[in-house]
Amino acid sequence: MRLLHLSFMMALPMASCIGLVACQRSAEPEAVAPAPAASTVPASPASPAPMPAFTWPSSLQPFGEGYPNPGDPCRRIGESPAVADLLDHTRVLVGCPGRADEAAAAALLADGQGKALAYLDGVTLIAVPPNAAM
Repeated sequence: MRLLHLSFMMALPMASCIGLVACQRSAEPEAVAPAPAASTVPASPASPAPMPAFTWPSSLQPFGEGYPNPGDPCRRIGESPAVADLLDHTRVLVGCPGRADEAAAAALLADGQGKALAYLDGVTLIAVPPNAAM
């Protein structure tokens, strides 16, 4: 019987030790999953905000779907008091958004046939020969 008592005595401290370890573990914070690795792809620079669409001033009475081709940014300009002094039968008046050195107007002036006449309400007014007009 003494043998049985000795084994019970040794088992008791081990059981209490196991219980304490279990208690200590439950008091510890749970392990957090590691954060995902940082992306190795370099961040792209912020895209510039798109420019707002150009609004043609009604004072110029633009018409057509683009000049010289549909979809182009320039437009033919109709008769109005704002451009009365610029119109005549020897040329076609075309307006391009922006200044003469900006892309739309510069494209019409590059071949030498167009002539910048004025800048009015955000539009460069260009005279082109009638044979160049569509």
